[in-house]
Amino acid sequence: MSIQLNGDTRIIAPDLPESVSYAIDDVTRDLGKAFTADAHGDHGDIRLRFADLADEQYAVRVDGNDLLLEAGDDLGFIYGLYAISRSVLGVTDLWFWNDQHIEPADGIDLDDDFRLESTRDAVRYKGFFINDEVLLEDWSVDNDPELPWRRAFETILRLGGNTAIPGSGQRGEPHLPLARRMGLYINQHHATPLGARLFSEAYPGVSPKWPEDRERFESLWREGIEANLGGRTIWTLGFRGQGDSPFWSADPRYTTDEARGKVMSEVIQRQYDMVRELDPNAPCSVYLYGESMDLYRKGVLRFPDDVIKIWSDNGFGRMVSRRQHNDNPRIDAMPNAADAGRNGIYYHASFYDLQAANHITQLCVNPRNVAAELEQVLANGGSDLWIINSSNIKPHAFMLDLIARLWREGHANVDAVEYEYAARYFGGAIITEGRKEPEETYRGDADAPNMNVMRAVVDCLEGYWQAAVPYGPNWDDKAGEQFFNHVPRMLAVQFMRDRASADPELKWMCDNGGIVARSLADQVAYYRSLCEPGAARYRELARRDEIAVLQVEGENPRAARLMRDSLLLQARLYRHCVQGALMLCRSLQDAFDGHWRHAFYHAGLAREEYLAADHAMRSREHGKWRGFWRNDCLTDVKQTALVLESLMGYLRAIGDGPHYYQWKRDFLYPAWEKDVMVIMNMENHETDQEIFAAMKATWQD
Repeated sequence: MSIQLNGDTRIIAPDLPESVSYAIDDVTRDLGKAFTADAHGDHGDIRLRFADLADEQYAVRVDGNDLLLEAGDDLGFIYGLYAISRSVLGVTDLWFWNDQHIEPADGIDLDDDFRLESTRDAVRYKGFFINDEVLLEDWSVDNDPELPWRRAFETILRLGGNTAIPGSGQRGEPHLPLARRMGLYINQHHATPLGARLFSEAYPGVSPKWPEDRERFESLWREGIEANLGGRTIWTLGFRGQGDSPFWSADPRYTTDEARGKVMSEVIQRQYDMVRELDPNAPCSVYLYGESMDLYRKGVLRFPDDVIKIWSDNGFGRMVSRRQHNDNPRIDAMPNAADAGRNGIYYHASFYDLQAANHITQLCVNPRNVAAELEQVLANGGSDLWIINSSNIKPHAFMLDLIARLWREGHANVDAVEYEYAARYFGGAIITEGRKEPEETYRGDADAPNMNVMRAVVDCLEGYWQAAVPYGPNWDDKAGEQFFNHVPRMLAVQFMRDRASADPELKWMCDNGGIVARSLADQVAYYRSLCEPGAARYRELARRDEIAVLQVEGENPRAARLMRDSLLLQARLYRHCVQGALMLCRSLQDAFDGHWRHAFYHAGLAREEYLAADHAMRSREHGKWRGFWRNDCLTDVKQTALVLESLMGYLRAIGDGPHYYQWKRDFLYPAWEKDVMVIMNMENHETDQEIFAAMKATWQD
């Protein structure tokens, strides 16, 4: 015996919290995708019923003629509905970001013994910090700017998450009510504890001091707590200065670790007491980030044991302190299993540091290292709260999928994860292993994922990790796209500012490589030594990925399009950005030697590479993705092109100014006229780009 779900299937629910209605709407949409509109007949409905189950747990089974979902709270129903969507209807967790296409069927039969049962996840509270969200914030779907956020919160829940920081600082406030309505816990950024307004916002022009301004601070904290009552909240406690800096930056009276730790301990205890007064059972957390971790390690920062300590990685997947400017102490930030109290992590799938991180491309470190690091976090007791910096989600889909598996299951075989990801998102498979759901099943025309497609996708993924440029001795010292945008801009600007001197803000780069750079020329030479082999690897990666896409195209055009939108796009971004960085090095080295024409020419070639990188992103805007890449304003490859345009003007001024006629004669006049000087020029002066085009016509192969 069996039941059938088909186009007539409906979701029947008792009076449930508003949060469940969002999931019901989503699965109703999924039912519409999964079944043909004209197929009717006997059908089962999906019935929801309260049962004596633990929070966030669910059980699904065939009951009579229906599919019964039982849960004890709203999150249990939400997870159960998404489990049905995933395991029965074949709608993947990242369907929105990976453009999943469901081939509708007339119906799906479920045997009487069909079961889906949840298990406890490895991590209690987990979710995304949608930070540096410049792409999402500038984008709308169906002319609705809130819809991308609706899908982002749906994604957190589909992946088994229950927590969000819905945007950066005040920018996240408009999205906070939606996240709450959908049932998510809200955690707060470490710079805005308790969700309170910044002191400088409430009291402009007043320099905050503790304890003199205690009453003002407490008023802001109480305001923040009261504004966030009534929903799920993980309260962030802490005390930082205005502008996300140590509080003593603006109050130099506190000069010792003991004095600083005493103030922060007092503040955190007072915040904790205020939360317990108004929200007695809510979880609380403290971010051990920057100066707070240092003070905690030294034993001068103290707070109650039931406050979750959030340890932070360095932005590159390693649980050590982050590099700040040229300071890179790499202090151990792994939770300590012997330390009393509760522990969690703030971990970056995306990071913005204006140095070497990744924001518009996925993390460049090998995911096996990521999995091992997070497994060690769990082994050390870091299972209370995981906040994952997801930024704009789409560029980081694979890594977010991997991390979510770890927060659910506590371990991951990356080889298997890569193939499952390829099968699920490119090959048309429903993979339910690891969710304690039915064994692996497939739907699609061939009833199985296409192994050729899967192998091609895995090869592209593996090639990406292998091509990464190492800029230091550690496994996490792998250069993201910012290394090939911010560093070139810094080198170019320093050349125009003071070409005889090394850029002091790039000391970290040479220190990481064990290089002593006494001049800008030394820095450029070292940077070129990193870019040159990297450019060759990324050219080869892009070439192989392009071939793979063409091979997949004939078998699965949709998979080929997704490969172009993700795997091939990131390969092209690096191919162009690393080649552009290499051309900049050649330009500056030509300039150091006084070869101004060649310096100008190579700067022009570098500029073209960054324009090509921007075009690579914009060319993948189709359908709902129109405008998605428009506001790349952090890495900002188009800004790199603008800086190089300025450099071209500077180099031309030195080499051809102030009268600007010789290069015109050299590259635009016939040979017999170049050296015959009767009049300097008979036409308007060319722009820099017109002179560059003339050089290309002469010098380019």
